[in-house]
Amino acid sequence: MENKIIGFVGLDVQDTILYLSRIFYHMGKRVLMADYSESQALYYSIPLIPGTDAYAGLVEYRGTYFTGGPIREKEYGKFDVIMIFFGFAARREMERCTHMIYTTDSEKNHTERLREVSSENAPGENAEYSQLVYRNAGRSVKEGRALSVREVCQYSCNDNSREKKLRMQCQYNEIFSFRGISAKFRHYLEETVRAVFPEEGMGKAFSESFRRAQEGL
Repeated sequence: MENKIIGFVGLDVQDTILYLSRIFYHMGKRVLMADYSESQALYYSIPLIPGTDAYAGLVEYRGTYFTGGPIREKEYGKFDVIMIFFGFAARREMERCTHMIYTTDSEKNHTERLREVSSENAPGENAEYSQLVYRNAGRSVKEGRALSVREVCQYSCNDNSREKKLRMQCQYNEIFSFRGISAKFRHYLEETVRAVFPEEGMGKAFSESFRRAQEGL
């Protein structure tokens, strides 16, 4: 089976990436995460042993791997799932992505920057699956519909107080638990996994994998 390379473009979604990493891990997948964004939001959410250089190689944490440096050719073949956070920067690695997930809110500086990085000739336009997510966009979602993203699926997620707390825990407490998220956010995570692994995402074992990940295991 060919590996799946998921590119995340736009707003900081380190919580989503970390939640998905635990779900994929409990599905028995070998997972690698990379952060090439300006904000380094994912990088600062990964617990690193003092003295460890995540830019020089791969760092292991609870069975998954992370890097801030370039992914070597041999490493592409070692992992079942590679999730790359690009932020608002267009990079050549996007050309290898099988799945692209674009996220914005209703702020004009975000929608305009996402428009630029998702233009018709931008890397990543040939991915087999594209997803557009409006996060905390409120009632202004319609304002972003002129984006050039060729989305297969579109989602709208507004964080409740519990989800905001869990998002902070990802950054400060080294806990990647998402127990208590809303039914809408849970549905979004489930559908995203199924977009990557359609058959396994519908199987009986998936519910147990999701539960274990949700508990922070």
